[in-house]
Amino acid sequence: MSDFNIGDIVVRKSYGKDIYFIITEINNNNDGNPIYTLRGLLTRIEADSSGVDLLKQNPRLVDQDKQKFLQKTQQALVAQSLSRRLYGINRSPGRPGSILHIDSSKEFLDICVNHYKHSKIDCFGHTVAESQQPSIVREMLERYKPDIVVLTGHDGLKKGDVDLKSLDSYRTSRYFVQSVVEARKYEPDKNKLCIFAGACQSYFEAIIKAGANFASSPGRILIDCLDPSIVCEKVATTDSRMFITPWSVARLTKSGTKGIGGINTRGHLKSARNSLRT
Repeated sequence: MSDFNIGDIVVRKSYGKDIYFIITEINNNNDGNPIYTLRGLLTRIEADSSGVDLLKQNPRLVDQDKQKFLQKTQQALVAQSLSRRLYGINRSPGRPGSILHIDSSKEFLDICVNHYKHSKIDCFGHTVAESQQPSIVREMLERYKPDIVVLTGHDGLKKGDVDLKSLDSYRTSRYFVQSVVEARKYEPDKNKLCIFAGACQSYFEAIIKAGANFASSPGRILIDCLDPSIVCEKVATTDSRMFITPWSVARLTKSGTKGIGGINTRGHLKSARNSLRT
């Protein structure tokens, strides 16, 4: 009988209890012992573990930590906005680009959608498992016709000796690659459709090669649940006559340049101004 159940919140003893996980699946190994599939509660990491390495957490205390985390994140975003205003780096008047956000996590999706709404960006959100994203992304692009699409959820490197240049070493990266390929069949022009794809430790190079503008994770590190929305907010609110560098976007995120990379990308704000601000 399993010591843990689907929905339990746990930490891993071998990793210093550093990340809260929720158990999403239970399978037995060849010896008949349960192996638990884990998804990060506040980060976009997926992993698996035996029961001996797990400690169950008090949901009430976890929720308190979660609220503190979200509050700090929101405060940091507000501080960034105030800093831009202080130095005269205000958003140009006009209509921001629209965003289609496809996420395997309903909770993360809600957090990101709230961020878009706070930034007054039109957005469309759908919860879809990573494995199903390649089969639905084109239909959703045709339905909503967004300027920007986010393809995200959870990911992670598999245990053991892994080849960082093989999709087989990643838990869900192949689905992000396939989804980007399908999205580019809809719109090949990277200046007309901006694509962000990936999650924690994702195969960055393969996702970029498939046609994404931005992806995670160049340094195979964990990324924050809000990082994809921070990247796409920047794209949506940058004048369409200007280009965004990967560095300028990555520095706005918690994970930085080791977590987010990409290519120079045109903004998607349709400005009312006749000339660029210098």
